[in-house]
Amino acid sequence: MNSPTEESFHLWMEKPAPRYTSYPTAPFFHDGINESHYTATLSKIEVNEPVSLYYHIPFCAEMCLFCGCHTYITNREDRIRDYVDAIIREMEIVAGCVPQKLRMSHLHFGGGTPNAMSALIMQHLFQAMHRVFDFSACREFAMEIDPRTLNQEQIKVMVDYGVTRVSLGVQDFNHEVQKLVNRVQPYDQVAQVCDWLRSAGLKRINFDLMYGLPAQTEESVGITARQAAGLAPDRFALFSYAHVPHMRPHQKALNDKGIAGDKERLLMERAARDVLSAAGYEAVGMDHFAKPDDGLAIAQRSGAMRRNFQGYTDDHALTMIALGASSIGFNKDGFVQNQKETRAYQKSIADNQLPIVRGYHLTEEDRVRSAIIEQLMCCFSCDIEKVAAQYGWKADAFASEFESLKAFEEASLIVRDGYQIKLTSPYRQAIRSVASMFDAHAPRGNAIYSRVA
Repeated sequence: MNSPTEESFHLWMEKPAPRYTSYPTAPFFHDGINESHYTATLSKIEVNEPVSLYYHIPFCAEMCLFCGCHTYITNREDRIRDYVDAIIREMEIVAGCVPQKLRMSHLHFGGGTPNAMSALIMQHLFQAMHRVFDFSACREFAMEIDPRTLNQEQIKVMVDYGVTRVSLGVQDFNHEVQKLVNRVQPYDQVAQVCDWLRSAGLKRINFDLMYGLPAQTEESVGITARQAAGLAPDRFALFSYAHVPHMRPHQKALNDKGIAGDKERLLMERAARDVLSAAGYEAVGMDHFAKPDDGLAIAQRSGAMRRNFQGYTDDHALTMIALGASSIGFNKDGFVQNQKETRAYQKSIADNQLPIVRGYHLTEEDRVRSAIIEQLMCCFSCDIEKVAAQYGWKADAFASEFESLKAFEEASLIVRDGYQIKLTSPYRQAIRSVASMFDAHAPRGNAIYSRVA
C-alpha cells in the first residue's frame, strides 16, 4: 500500500469540514423546536438516569483575537451576578419539569471564562447548584480557566464545592505570538497557577494549545509543547486556529498578521505531536493527548470514548442539560439551544420561560449516520454494516458514500475491506473529511466550517 502524498491533500486539507461534536451540526438546527418540546423531553428522563450538566459563562475580561466562542467583554461584577441569578432560575425551572431530582454524572463549566465569576459569585452559583441537583454520584466536575485571572480565593471555592478537573487556556508561550493575539500570559504565571491548584488538591489539569496563529513557526510550536509538557498536565487539547472573520469579526485584526498556510499548519501540528508523544502522552482522537493512566486514554483503549460538545469524553450520559446563553444540550430526542444574546436569555428567564429558541429532532436516518460519524471520529475506523444493523439499516444504503470514498482509498488515505473502512493517513485531522462523506445535511466543502488543517 502506498503512503499518502501531498497530491492527496486536496481531498481533505483544503476542504472545510465539521469537527462533529454533534450530528447534525448546529448550523442545521431550526426554530421549530421550542420550550414545549424541551419540557416534554425533560419529563421523560428516567429515575436514577445519569445526566450531564453544562453551564455557559460567556464573559471575559478582554478579547483574545483567536477566539471563536460566543463571549462578552466585561469587568462589571453586577452584570455577571445578574446573569448568574438567571442561570439559577433556569435551573429551578428545569428542576420543576422533571419527576425527580436529577442525578448528575458529569458537570462542565465553559465559556467565555468561568472564572470571570468572583469567588463570591462562584460560591453563590455552586450553592444553588447543589440545592437543585443531586451530585452524590458525579464522576467529574470540570471547569475551563483563564490562568491570567485565577486567584486563590476562587480555587478554595472550587475545591470546597467539588471541582475535580480544570482546563487551562495556554495556547502558546511565545511572547510575540501572545502580543499579536492579545493574550499575554508568561510561562511563569501558568506554572504558578499549576502549583496553586496542585497544592490545593486539584491535581487533574488539562492544557489547551493552539497552532496556526500569527508568528508561530514549526520550531516555536515545538518549544511551547516542550515547555507545556514540562508542567505535566494530565491532558492536552491541540487545536488548529480557525480563522473565520466572516463569523467572528474581531478576527479581522489578524488578517494581515501572517496566518499560517495549510501545509505550515501540518508541520506545526506534527512538531507538537512529536514532542507530546516523546513525553509519554498517548494520542487520543484527532487532537487530544493524555497520560496513559488518564480516564480519556483508558476510554479510548477500551473503545468507550465518546464525542460531544465538550470534545472527546468518557461521559456516556444520554441527556445533557445545558444552562446559560447560547448553550446547547442534547437528549434522546435530539438537540436544544438557548437564546444566544444574554439580554434576550435573561428576559426569557425573567418571564419564567425556558429560553429555547432552536434545536433539532433526530430521525432514524440521523441516528444511524450519527453513530457512524461518531465511531469514525473516535476510532478512525468503522464497520458500516455492523453499525447500520444496530438501527435496522442495510449497509448498501450508503452506496453513494462508498463511491465518494473511492478517491480517498486510491490516495491511500483509507483502506476498505467490504463495508469496513479505516483511516491510514498519519494526518488524523483527515478523519473530518472522511466522516463528512456520511453527512446528509452539510454540503461538502461548505464555508460555514473551518478548513480541516
